[in-house]
Amino acid sequence: MPLTRQDALRLLHFCLGPDDSGSVDLADDGAALVTVAPAGAPAGMPGVRTFEAATFDAALRQAADAGMLKAACVEKQIAFLSKEGAGGARQARDARATSEPTPTRPPPRDLFPRLVTAMAGLLHELQVERGMSAICAASAGRHFRRELARQRERADGKRTRLTALRRELADPLGTTLARRFERVDAQLRAVVKARSRLDGGEISAQEIVATYSATNLELLGIGDGALVAFAPGAQHPSALASVVLLYAKEKTGVERARFGAAFAARTFSDDDRQALAALLSARRSYLHIFAATAPRPAEELLARALASTVEVDLARAEELILAGREAETDLDARGWFNLTSRKIELLGEVGVATLGLVAGG
Repeated sequence: MPLTRQDALRLLHFCLGPDDSGSVDLADDGAALVTVAPAGAPAGMPGVRTFEAATFDAALRQAADAGMLKAACVEKQIAFLSKEGAGGARQARDARATSEPTPTRPPPRDLFPRLVTAMAGLLHELQVERGMSAICAASAGRHFRRELARQRERADGKRTRLTALRRELADPLGTTLARRFERVDAQLRAVVKARSRLDGGEISAQEIVATYSATNLELLGIGDGALVAFAPGAQHPSALASVVLLYAKEKTGVERARFGAAFAARTFSDDDRQALAALLSARRSYLHIFAATAPRPAEELLARALASTVEVDLARAEELILAGREAETDLDARGWFNLTSRKIELLGEVGVATLGLVAGG
């Protein structure tokens, strides 16, 4: 049974690389379209590509054959979704039984929104801390040194909440999500070391951005896992929208940190401009997926956010940076941090509303 558009989008999101983005669509003639946008594609590797076929299965396999997706991941997910779509839920459960314990009762209906809300809370505070820390390092401690102690406390508080929820839900989470939490724990230990090195003046802004971003990608993996395991049926489109919006928010968070550091150091490179172009492309792709899957009220909230003066001001600053005219932005490191933070807060408000719709069923 061919994949539906919804299942193809779910599969694509699951198989994309951590920094990549993509979308699925139907052409006017009914052909299936799969678009993949690798983030920061190296020389010799193609950029954004769209694959067209009679079915989404075939288009996804074309993307895998072209090296844009991992073939093993695509085949595994097609097999899994085909079994479920053909009424083979029992076989799918048997295949998972080797890695997942059979729950004694169905998972709670509100598990997805509870888990993603807790994860998103920690993600947000780490995003703020990443931005402050990168600017602090790039400015040799002139900016945000005093504010960082309180921000770290906020992040640690959200970590405690997520850990408590993880313990409460240990049985329904299963082994796959448990392993994702273990990877998050390992990355959080790297964050603690980065904090210490920052306090001692022993770490660069680039290292800070890399360390926190790796941690945030592992956190986002919890959302991916929850999407596959705990957002079936009518919940799934809204749940998918919630997750992809968190990815869009993370791209803006990386932008805040990397270019806040550039403003603090008063230096922008061609690599910075290429990175900004890739971040903006990835964010647009994620927001496109959001618009295609979110409930109408959430889609309207995003449209209002994207029509705000904050969006206009940030878009102008981004255009000037891309053109090598960042001095015309009249922004310093704190001004850039505050402007991008307002954009991130708008996305966060849309995300909270979307998760509320998931919880409401």
